[in-house]
Amino acid sequence: MDSPQTRAVQAEPPFETALSLLRRRGNFRSLSTGSPELDRLTGGLDPGLFYLFYGDEDDGLPDRLVHGLLVEAVKEPGARAVYVVCGNYRRSRTVMDNELLLSLIDAAGLDIDDALSRIHIVFAFSERHLIRAPRLVEGVLEEGEGFTLVAVQQLTKLFYGERALRHEDPAEFTGVVSRLRKMCSEAGIVLAASGRPTGSRRPIPAPEGGTFLKHAANAIFYLREARRGPMTAHVVKHPDRARAGTFVQFGEGGGAFWGG
Repeated sequence: MDSPQTRAVQAEPPFETALSLLRRRGNFRSLSTGSPELDRLTGGLDPGLFYLFYGDEDDGLPDRLVHGLLVEAVKEPGARAVYVVCGNYRRSRTVMDNELLLSLIDAAGLDIDDALSRIHIVFAFSERHLIRAPRLVEGVLEEGEGFTLVAVQQLTKLFYGERALRHEDPAEFTGVVSRLRKMCSEAGIVLAASGRPTGSRRPIPAPEGGTFLKHAANAIFYLREARRGPMTAHVVKHPDRARAGTFVQFGEGGGAFWGG
């Protein structure tokens, strides 16, 4: 029987040619982050690619970005999104901020009931729940057309960090990421996730999730909220290598974006 690690490797999609990438980008609209500065930094979020945004959970900046992406994803009539919320509610809660989501929908000029009806939520309250999440997401995607985003809040939280239970084999985590990535790549849907940094005190700490996650994500951004002044975003990894290592400041005036 194949191990979870072997299955994860087998599930990885083949390399994409430059011609295929150009054709795919020409057929789909990039998803906005909701911030002009971040859009210039990221180049927009391309359908079929996996984007990881990480930063201090206490600041909540990556999670607020996830809420903003959900609203951006349903701005077009009939567009839909899947929202996966990860966190053990007894040990380390992950908050689906209803007030923030509603305020962002209202600020976008969308009908609240209609927009919420097009955001499909999957909860993962344990490692086992997260392992089953790709199957649930797949079931949601099969229900209809128009999906533009699968957003995962705190992707690594249940398997990594000081408060993780570690009941399951860590290799199962690679399987979750591989299945979500393959699913979104084949369907031409943006996969975006928030996460936390490691305990490193380097200026740009590595994200949680180990080496596998750093390789699996097509683009990785470190977000930091300053106590005074604008927030910053740093490109850790990007398909366009010229973007790697650059950063922008955004959200002057105390965090104007995503309800900050």
